[in-house]
Amino acid sequence: MRDEPFQNFQASSPQEGKISQWNDGKGCGRIRYGDKTVFAHIRDFERGQRRPRVGEEVRFMMGADPKGRACAMRVTLVKQGGRVGIGSWILLTALLILPGLALAWLPLPAWLGIGVFAISSVITYVMYAHDKGRAMAAGWRVPESTLHLAELLGGWPGAFLAQRRLRHKCSKVSYQAVFWCIVMMFQIGAVDVMLGLPLSRQVMARLFERG
Repeated sequence: MRDEPFQNFQASSPQEGKISQWNDGKGCGRIRYGDKTVFAHIRDFERGQRRPRVGEEVRFMMGADPKGRACAMRVTLVKQGGRVGIGSWILLTALLILPGLALAWLPLPAWLGIGVFAISSVITYVMYAHDKGRAMAAGWRVPESTLHLAELLGGWPGAFLAQRRLRHKCSKVSYQAVFWCIVMMFQIGAVDVMLGLPLSRQVMARLFERG
């Protein structure tokens, strides 16, 4: 198997191949294309994807490094989905305990609260999947504020799963900061409900004082 000369490719033409070698410690390897290979570095993979593995199919553009050597650029994994690990399921379950208990304290049927969480989570997951697809196609994106609004309306469990299953929005620090603030708001709100809404009463009292 031989390396593909850079000049034999057109930079505007996307290529497809498989990762034939990969050293995750060094973050680099080679992509096999037909009977040829080309160097690939983790920095040239599109952001928000999981770590690549040997044998995975990828799409890429041919490019050159600062020394003029051929390399793969804008590499994307054909199969974007990843596995939601047992640790993530345990964490999600733990995060749902307080909101779940709080539902029993509200003067509403439990099935109604569960239904709102479930429907909002499904909608939010679909929004994530749509945004991921648009990102791969370099098309119009779902605004981050819209995704956060869906999380705030009860869809944060779906967002939690989508981030891990789709490997989307999980590496952007600013986005994750807002997401986890929303999750913590639900935890604090749940405790407030079970304690008789003392925090909510204080907030409302201060708002009326300023008014």
